[in-house]
Amino acid sequence: MSPVVTRASDGVPVVAYAMLDEQGRMLVSRNPRTVFYAASTVKLGVMLAAVIAAERGELSLDDTLECHREFECLGAEGVTETFRLDPEDSDPEFPADGERATIRDLVAMMITRSSNEATDVLFDRLGRAPIAEAFRLCCAQDTRMERRIGDPCAMRSGLTNESTPADLAAITRRIVGSGLTTRTNADWMRGVLEAQEHPRIGSVVPSGTPWGSKSGDVPGVEHDVAFVGPAGSRCFLAICTRGYEPQQGREVIRAVAQALLTADIEPNTR
Repeated sequence: MSPVVTRASDGVPVVAYAMLDEQGRMLVSRNPRTVFYAASTVKLGVMLAAVIAAERGELSLDDTLECHREFECLGAEGVTETFRLDPEDSDPEFPADGERATIRDLVAMMITRSSNEATDVLFDRLGRAPIAEAFRLCCAQDTRMERRIGDPCAMRSGLTNESTPADLAAITRRIVGSGLTTRTNADWMRGVLEAQEHPRIGSVVPSGTPWGSKSGDVPGVEHDVAFVGPAGSRCFLAICTRGYEPQQGREVIRAVAQALLTADIEPNTR
């Protein structure tokens, strides 16, 4: 295997994971606080921030936003630039420019098929601070979303999106387990995760077992975080990799997930 060196990967293969139970106890882990470029897993915070804002009356999930594929970013010396996502990062099913979609539908596009355009439209509506607050409420101390997906000006300025396996498992637990939102909204977010079109961990979950997930990838990085099991016996598993080719990274995730989900693991209460 040749090392994969990219903006998000130094070429050194790394695998890290964290599994929590419903009480938030760490069941098993390997380097759970290793910081990775988050890729699309950071979109979990956007979903949670939108729901929290709706419950505070700051917006409605049924409000509509204008869809567009071109975004403004602030370039050097205050010059306004525009950018469009690269074709391989673009959502071919995203509504045409000028059409409107509800926040609820944009969240679903962002999570289930990982639409980057939907993410950036929501990021502009919500702003960085509410998304950062959503991460804080999950005690996700090493997670940040400082910029839109694909924003070249922000990348040149050093802004980034990062997370850790421990944080991703904690965020998913708080999204699914309620406590931060109403039971109705927690159930809705769980349903959005269950509609995932790009499963990694979910592909090795036994048939009939409930699960939902959010994956993320860029060259050199492959991640997935999932809840597995029904209420009362769920676990929350995040697996992050760096330095692998895409198919290699995904196979690592599947292999680690299968090993952990079939092991007899007791909570670490120490």
